[in-house]
Amino acid sequence: MKYPHIVHIERGKSENRTSKASSIVGTQVIDLEEEMIRGLTQVSWERVDVSFHKSRQRYVAHNTIQVKSYWLNSDGADVVQHMIDNFLL
Repeated sequence: MKYPHIVHIERGKSENRTSKASSIVGTQVIDLEEEMIRGLTQVSWERVDVSFHKSRQRYVAHNTIQVKSYWLNSDGADVVQHMIDNFLL
């Protein structure tokens, strides 16, 4: 298996909604979180679920995914390789 720690991939679709570039509409201020959510719905995304349940590194999964130290977090290298192999411009 090329990526042993990846258990599920979900591809999202973007919504084609028009969004205002400014955070101020007339005299009303738009909540920054709402503006960010609107912006994020306009781009496609991919959710990748990973599991380290059989790994000794399962208790530090977020550090393992980052592979800060290969000696300590080597199980996350396949997750990073998956991101590299599937990176789109």
